[in-house]
Amino acid sequence: MSFRWFSMMTKLNSGLIILLLCGLSSALANVSGSNVDKPGSKSIAALEAQAAAGSDKAQMRLGVIYLQGRGVTADIDKALYYYRMAAERKIAFAQLKLAKIYLDGKYIEADPQKALSWLLRSARQGFIPAQLYLSKLYENGTFVDRDLVKAHQWITIASSLTDTDLGPRRETLEEKMTFTEVAYARFRSRICILNGYEDC
Repeated sequence: MSFRWFSMMTKLNSGLIILLLCGLSSALANVSGSNVDKPGSKSIAALEAQAAAGSDKAQMRLGVIYLQGRGVTADIDKALYYYRMAAERKIAFAQLKLAKIYLDGKYIEADPQKALSWLLRSARQGFIPAQLYLSKLYENGTFVDRDLVKAHQWITIASSLTDTDLGPRRETLEEKMTFTEVAYARFRSRICILNGYEDC
């Protein structure tokens, strides 16, 4: 009796071990990325249909898929097409993504004018990451003329929209500015906020 019980438990434990190993193998495959976000042709077609119907989530996902070549051949033209669809629907994250693509020159020739246009559209919607990015560009004079007043203006606006303490960054910026520049930047930020970011 005890031998039969031991034999049954051994078989049961073997089965559990196999199941556990299979589960571990599947988990490792997912972590390594072999099963992550690699859509097939059917899911691509479905996403494209959703994007055409106006789904900004599908448009954004297709932008990522074609930009990074996830399960498809990378295609910057298609990536820009889908990001632009979402950006034209006033999706601030898509506008910021387009701005970064036009700025870094990694995928296409850099176009600072288009980048700044999309970045401003994103920042004027109250999108904090775009506002902080814009502030940094003006502070460093990267792709735009260096303008500490505008850099201060945008970081002040971002501060008004978040609980994150941006004071130290603003203080570091103020150390590079005159008293008059700081006062004017604060005035400009108030006007911008009162006018719904239109006069920024």
